[in-house]
Amino acid sequence: MTRMKPNEDLQLYEMAVYKKQKISDYDGNPLIEALPPILESEDEVIDAFYNFPFISDEEKRLSPRLKSHLLWRVKSFLQPLPAHIRLESIVSTLIRNSYKSRNPLDAQYKRKMQVLNQIKNLNECTVKDVETAYQGFSTTGECAIINGVSGAGKTTAMNRTLHLYPQMIRHEFYQGKPLTRTQIVWLKVDCPFDGNFATLCRSVFKEIDRLTGERWLEKYGYLTRSNSTMVMHLTTLLTNYNVGVLVIDEIQHLSKLKNEAVDMLDFFVTLTNMFSVPIIFIGTSKARSLFQTNFRLARRVQSGGYIEMGPLKKGSVEWDTLLESLWEFNVLDEETELDEKMREVFFDECQGVISIAVMLFMCSQSRTLLNQMKKLTPAIIKETAVNDLKFTQPMITALRSGNPLKIAEFDDIRIDEEDVWKNLQHDIDMEERVNDAISEKKRDMKERRHNSQDSLYFSICASNLFPNLGQSEIRKILDTVIESCEISIPEDELKMLVMERIFAENQKKQQKKKTERVVPIKNSNLLTIYDEAISKKEHPYDMLKRKGYIKNPFEEFRKAE
Repeated sequence: MTRMKPNEDLQLYEMAVYKKQKISDYDGNPLIEALPPILESEDEVIDAFYNFPFISDEEKRLSPRLKSHLLWRVKSFLQPLPAHIRLESIVSTLIRNSYKSRNPLDAQYKRKMQVLNQIKNLNECTVKDVETAYQGFSTTGECAIINGVSGAGKTTAMNRTLHLYPQMIRHEFYQGKPLTRTQIVWLKVDCPFDGNFATLCRSVFKEIDRLTGERWLEKYGYLTRSNSTMVMHLTTLLTNYNVGVLVIDEIQHLSKLKNEAVDMLDFFVTLTNMFSVPIIFIGTSKARSLFQTNFRLARRVQSGGYIEMGPLKKGSVEWDTLLESLWEFNVLDEETELDEKMREVFFDECQGVISIAVMLFMCSQSRTLLNQMKKLTPAIIKETAVNDLKFTQPMITALRSGNPLKIAEFDDIRIDEEDVWKNLQHDIDMEERVNDAISEKKRDMKERRHNSQDSLYFSICASNLFPNLGQSEIRKILDTVIESCEISIPEDELKMLVMERIFAENQKKQQKKKTERVVPIKNSNLLTIYDEAISKKEHPYDMLKRKGYIKNPFEEFRKAE
């Protein structure tokens, strides 16, 4: 087997660092112990997902053309939702549960690998062959489906979840003994647009090659005679590289397959589950037809979990929280009040589809800058929807109508209302908990900001670096700068902005003092006193003090009492 030459695409791995497990089932398994700690609370998941783009006060003063570039930051906006918390839990459980029956230190695992190599050498292999060979072995592989409307944030949520884990881990020693293993924690590929199953398999080979630097695609992706043989080799690779989870996005493209190809997908799912490699399918509602034609496949693909992600409901806690958070990212000269009129118009033009809501907000601000206006208006929101998001208008119109027949014309936005309603009932309590957690996070940030504000004020006053400013002036400048900044601005950046403003004000005062006319002191000649002190070899300070020009500070302090 020849290795690829090193290139820029080659993925670097992390060296395994083993952690003590709180769950006894996971203890003593190097593949699990090398993973990051389990997120134990909803607050931890929210912190991991929450991403609010920041814009500084200085950036708000940039030209309109530069501000239009800042708007692209809003694309990184991510508001944690109950579905995200469930998704993180599903992925965390699937990965760790799959490794339970693949402990490289377990004797049964070694026997399973021997059987796998025997099956791989068969000219043709069927599901029955695999099931017969694996009788008596435990398996912990499951599948899950993330289904729903296009633009609901399925892929974004999955990417954020996967990146909570290192993609590849290298093992060398475990508890002082050699353990040479490459562990690919997760693989993610997109289903080809033409729905070709062989092309999908080649995409997985290609991704493994990208990570490891090998040439498996060249060996098994094009030189194998049948799809079943290719699937067998692919499953072997997934097992040998200790893949924790395989994610296949855009699975709805496989709905174009013939029945024979659907059976091949069933074969692939069966094999991976037998070898304890879980698969997560992501797709729109069009993918339902793919699984509903094969009961065995339908049962397997949702054994590990099912999440339906539809548009957010008007007036729901989820929607209100998302909109209010999104509204804080404003690059315009003036803030726009998020009143009932604006809420009504904004929802009407995006119908609760998250990706469209983000694009609508971004493009509306861009159009406001283009029109040289200072703030958003409902009219601009409508104008933006019609002109800048025209390709989504037919889908939005269908969703707005609520007519199932019209919605059915757009496969990418058709969702199962019953499933959404069930999930909604399950999410009601979680919505409130998530909203409370986010509110608590914002309150905590404000409290930390207040404490930091006081600490910064006292440290500046104590430093005596700005003698031209009084304490009240320093406090006023500090309050002004902090009030103009977003609550999420990093503390170091906030301190820098405050110090820059105070330094500038101090310089202004100093310059002003230099330009003021100096009023001479009557009945005195300081230069004469200075010369006299020098001639008598006396320090000028002592002579000035003796002649009454410099007072004793301690005496003055006692007089003040």
